[in-house]
Amino acid sequence: MGQGNGHDDKPPDEHSEGPDDEPDDEHAGGRVPLPDPLDRVWLHPTELSVLGAAFAPPTTASGARHRTLPWLAPLLAGAAGALLTVAVLAVTGSFDRSSSGDATSATRDATTTRAPTATDTLARLSPSVVAVLARDAQGTRRGSGVCVRHGTQLLTSARVVGTAKTVQVVTADRRQHTAKVAGRDRVTDLVLLDLQDAADVPAAQLADHAPPTGSPVWLLGAPTAPTTSPWMSAGMASSNDALVVSDLGPSTGGLLETDAASTAAVVGGALVDASGSVAGIVLGHVNGSATTYAVSIDVAVAVARQLDATGVVQHGTLGVRGADTPLGPMIVQMTKEAPAARAGAHVSDLVASINGRAVESIRDVTALVRGLAPGLTVVMELRRGAQALEVRVRLGATTG
Repeated sequence: MGQGNGHDDKPPDEHSEGPDDEPDDEHAGGRVPLPDPLDRVWLHPTELSVLGAAFAPPTTASGARHRTLPWLAPLLAGAAGALLTVAVLAVTGSFDRSSSGDATSATRDATTTRAPTATDTLARLSPSVVAVLARDAQGTRRGSGVCVRHGTQLLTSARVVGTAKTVQVVTADRRQHTAKVAGRDRVTDLVLLDLQDAADVPAAQLADHAPPTGSPVWLLGAPTAPTTSPWMSAGMASSNDALVVSDLGPSTGGLLETDAASTAAVVGGALVDASGSVAGIVLGHVNGSATTYAVSIDVAVAVARQLDATGVVQHGTLGVRGADTPLGPMIVQMTKEAPAARAGAHVSDLVASINGRAVESIRDVTALVRGLAPGLTVVMELRRGAQALEVRVRLGATTG
């Protein structure tokens, strides 16, 4: 401090009174009390235990005062603050996010709980998957088959059956039965077998849609001697719209494709989706592929119905003959009544795509079209000289 009156360095006595000071009536004869530390709006949580004192009966001792009304203000302020906090949380969606997260978690847990294990799948589907033994001029082959109609009808692959007219079927109970070949379809490479005795094979649980790309799948085949356990492998659905062209079959689009390991013994068996339902009939490796192909179950069932009814299957056709050129597949011959001709296609037109899918050969064109049912309309993109055009073709019918 600077020089001056030494009394400036001493704090004034807060409680001293000068000769002219007049004490008020309430505190006459004594010091002025400090404000009660609880007479304020904000309270620390540790001080809340004293709130009850505000509602206690008034003290009757001399000089005491009623504090009920002064305590009501902080109580109401606290309640208002709590209500305001709740309102802010509701407006910002904090409660909704928490509830949504809980619901999502519950749904995820329920889905995980419902997903079947490999053991569950084996227990449910094994009785519907059989071993198929076929013999023809090319030799003896062993594969699998799947029951799609309770007790009598089985689907398998033509790669297993070959040219045989009858085959032997071994069911899950190790009994052997004779089955007649009811029909073959070269386009899908499927064969329908009809059991000739009183065998009672349960129909498999079938999927209602193809497994999405990236979803888990299993391949399930019949046991191979001398084992008694079904053959099973796990993998991922690589595609549900694969195009395959093979001289021996299949030659079609819309096939399922997976990286799950397979052997000859699982050909004709079941491709199973994540729900434990049969989503396809296994064709195995085609044209030396590293992946395994299967016919989707909706197509397979439609093929089975036609083979059962007529022994043949009808597929879509453009009614053209074509050839491969350096510029792409070209239409080289068709009648005036051919579906493509009626739609406006010309001989010498180049085919660029079918339903938006690019084609590189006339065999691609044929495979894509035969994978569709007669009567459906496809969009065919053509190149006629320097001109690009589209025609809409209502497909005709041909047998596979």
